Amino acid sequence: MSSKIPIRFLDAGLGTTLESPPHNAKFQANSSLWSSDFLITSPSTLSGVHKAFVEAGADVLLTATYQASLEGFAATKKKLPAASTGEDKQENAGTADKEEAATYSSKEEASRLMRSAVPLARQAFSAARGSDDTKSNKRKEQVALSLGAYGATMKPSTEYSGEYKPEKMQTVEGLADWHEERLLLFKDDETTWNDIDNISFETIPVLQEVQAVRQVMAKHNSSEPSKKKKKKEWWISCVFPNDDLTLPDGNPVSAVVAAMLQTTTGENNGGQRPWGIGINCTDIRKLNQLILQYETAAQQYILDDDDDDNNNNNNNNNKNTNPTPPSSTTPKKTQHRPWLILYPDGAQGSIYDTNTQQWEIDPQIKAKAKGPQQQRPWHEEFADIITKIAERGCCCWKGVVVGGCCKTTADDIRKLRERLASLREAEGCFFFLETG
Repeated sequence: MSSKIPIRFLDAGLGTTLESPPHNAKFQANSSLWSSDFLITSPSTLSGVHKAFVEAGADVLLTATYQASLEGFAATKKKLPAASTGEDKQENAGTADKEEAATYSSKEEASRLMRSAVPLARQAFSAARGSDDTKSNKRKEQVALSLGAYGATMKPSTEYSGEYKPEKMQTVEGLADWHEERLLLFKDDETTWNDIDNISFETIPVLQEVQAVRQVMAKHNSSEPSKKKKKKEWWISCVFPNDDLTLPDGNPVSAVVAAMLQTTTGENNGGQRPWGIGINCTDIRKLNQLILQYETAAQQYILDDDDDDNNNNNNNNNKNTNPTPPSSTTPKKTQHRPWLILYPDGAQGSIYDTNTQQWEIDPQIKAKAKGPQQQRPWHEEFADIITKIAERGCCCWKGVVVGGCCKTTADDIRKLRERLASLREAEGCFFFLETG
């Protein structure tokens, strides 16, 4: 490997952090919004969690919009703000029943609440810096718009099973229409859109949804020099709950990566190619094998930079020579390498029951257990995985974004960053921690 690979840090599990002390949120099985509910009830709580993630070392913050959707807000009963006390309660007493019966069915109101998640994340960086403005030059400070899978907005959620209803939502067209409508809630407000650095399509369980997202981004993510707009960095990350390392819909990693990276000669060339591809909300014990499969599959679609430079030189030296057209059976390659996006969960052998919205011990692990089960600390295991990626010197990746999903905390991110920082000082280290 001719150069070290950059590492960028994402935050940890927002929803499960809110469920833990000192917040102790109780999300109900019939909830449509999960952590997005705090955009209504307690934005200050979200701000505090975002700030804690930054102080722990996160360069990129995901917005509290993972499960947010127009349908979700329309199904959410209005509540009096938690801060309403004393005279406020007295003043609102006569309208309480009416407020409880109403929902956030207005598109304008739901859009406003969803958009409010972006400045909440942005302000966490300045809050963490305090009066020390020099800190902003030491690390990246990026806000990533979190857009969960369609299944994440269902009741109960189905992003771990890929069981989508109605039938229209089992098609690329239906999913593209749905994702486009939600994306435009943010894009249509120029201030909000300009404040977003990255877009994260997360926990995708079905191949059609990967294809749908690429079509939507081909339509809505382009540079506009006249308006000083640049393409957004965006990624697709999939979830792999199955023991055979397949997507919930049964597709293997090779098909997933092909759907993410392959280009065709058809309309939109198969959709816009993402800036990053990856894995999230997946047991960390599966991660290394999944990454190896990602790398094997991705090499078919990525032209090594050195090879591309050589090809350009040869073409310049032989301008009258007609290049040999690629074989129709060979996947089309591109010079641009994606970033690898990794944020596994920290469930330590637990699995999430989407019906009860509770974490429970995996029955298979419980059955195999003959005594106390000792698993390595999450940050140690993850640091070893990241180091192996860098040591392999795979030409697939431009860089790696690392963070945590469900059941990971700000402390996990702090420990991960500290461990990688200590390994960085070692002789022969193959990565570096990216700065601003």
